[in-house]
Amino acid sequence: MLGLTRSAAARTIQSCRQCGAFQPSGSVTFCRRCGIPFGDAPSAEARLPSCPVCYLTVDDAGLLASLAGSPRRLPIADHLVEHERYPVGDDDWLETLRVGDRIRIGDGWAPFDLVRRYLVTGVVDGGRGRQFQHDAIVTAISQVARWGTGEIEVFADQDDWRAARLAVTRLMERYHRNGA
Repeated sequence: MLGLTRSAAARTIQSCRQCGAFQPSGSVTFCRRCGIPFGDAPSAEARLPSCPVCYLTVDDAGLLASLAGSPRRLPIADHLVEHERYPVGDDDWLETLRVGDRIRIGDGWAPFDLVRRYLVTGVVDGGRGRQFQHDAIVTAISQVARWGTGEIEVFADQDDWRAARLAVTRLMERYHRNGA
């Protein structure tokens, strides 16, 4: 799944709670990127890392809640390992629809990263400093996010938008049905 596997023996290696970088060896005590000791909480003004699988951002201590339902809070490196047992959806299947950095959904195309983020979080976000791409699929994702997957009446609706909404709804159902 997204190439994020680590062996059980590697579990003892810590990660930087500020940037998420792995500790290269036990003899290295400070993160080369951030300059803070491995295992220490991030500085107050730091931009905190987010999980590349579920897009959750670590808290002020640099930790995320365990996906196993326990009260444990984990650094991002251990959180990534937990995703092997608790996937967010069927990423292997979704990758089969990918063509470069785009994905084909029904008759339309959309940015792969935007579609995956929407499937996982339910939030349509073109990203900071990035031009939002308005094609039929992205418009359909925005409409589904706003009004839901049911049959909706849209003023001045277009056939390609209606077909794209149906394709996005089918994709959502398939992704979540077989991934969890």
